[in-house]
Amino acid sequence: MINPKELIDKVTVEEFIETAEKYYHVVSDPTPLMSKPFAFMHEAPEMLQNMGLLLSGLHLGKTMTVLDFGAGTCWLSRYLNQLQCRTISCDVSETALEIGKDLFKKYPIIGNLVAEPVFLHFTGHQLELPDKSIDRIVCFDALHHIPNLAEVFRELARVLKNGGIAGFSEPGRNHSQTPQSQYEMKNHKALENDINVDEIFSIAQKAGFTDFSCKVLCNMELSLNQYDLLFKEEDKKVLKDDIWNNIHDTMFNRNIFFLYKGKFIPDSRSHIGLAHSIEIKKENYSVKRGRKLKLSFKISNTGEAKWLNTGLANIGIVRLASHLYDSDKNLISVDFSRDDLPKSVMPGETISHKIFLELPGRGSYRLVFDMVSDGVTWFENVGSKPVYITVHVT
Repeated sequence: MINPKELIDKVTVEEFIETAEKYYHVVSDPTPLMSKPFAFMHEAPEMLQNMGLLLSGLHLGKTMTVLDFGAGTCWLSRYLNQLQCRTISCDVSETALEIGKDLFKKYPIIGNLVAEPVFLHFTGHQLELPDKSIDRIVCFDALHHIPNLAEVFRELARVLKNGGIAGFSEPGRNHSQTPQSQYEMKNHKALENDINVDEIFSIAQKAGFTDFSCKVLCNMELSLNQYDLLFKEEDKKVLKDDIWNNIHDTMFNRNIFFLYKGKFIPDSRSHIGLAHSIEIKKENYSVKRGRKLKLSFKISNTGEAKWLNTGLANIGIVRLASHLYDSDKNLISVDFSRDDLPKSVMPGETISHKIFLELPGRGSYRLVFDMVSDGVTWFENVGSKPVYITVHVT
């Protein structure tokens, strides 16, 4: 049995990179590599499950800059672009990145890109990226190929912003002992390392990461009778051992984990943690036709997410907005007004804000005020209560 640690001692980083480049260079038809996670029927269910859990734990937001580390043919970068993230596809194989460029060219995403994808060749030692320039790092089945983990984690921590998250989907703690791994290490000098998350976090902490979490993985099917037992307090103990054993077996062979650099604070590029409290002095107003109505608000960020007032393509900018109805509560305009806030607003912070509105003409109107994160969501849709006023135009 080949021990991956012994292989690391014998083979240089540059030789491992050469192996990766040869792997992609000899591929005559890259279609299966480009079509992941839908390349093979037997792999697709597990890959999709892992991909979903990985994306969930990253707490992504639109326009975030995501480093796809060990991107290979950039298939995951393409889906991140579909989610309106700005991607940097990074790999040690220049051939793999060329395939990735071809993937984007031949199969563009649906709709418009918020930013053109970036392709970055990695030397195995340094990332040609500025300090604290990346919102999220994603690594899908690539970490176990890296021999110089301490050096790489220092670079990942350097480029990740404070409050950022790095997410990994990797094989288990005995990965190197599988027949396929032994074959790859014996015949191709490919590193198929074991992934022990305790060792990983110890290395990552020294590099600057501060916390760790992982997803619980279970791949268990239940009969209808077993399903019913889940909701019967007196009987559900029967299932506990079976569920625990399935979790153990699944997580023995697969790790989905996250490293944090400082405290994670969500922001308004995602719907996560958005909440407000809006106060206005009175409920009824009068104004003469042709004159603007002056309104004063006290707005509190009662959620967990930072409200941004600038952003790429204006996505994620939080504004005070309104819907306009007639006196019979018939909708006239769902997006009647949007007003910029003077600054970004942190969780727990309260600001005063004034706006000026001109109504369409004489009559009585109902205005509903809510906060909106542009391109993301209205706050009412995630649980906040809007405020209502009536305006009489004479």
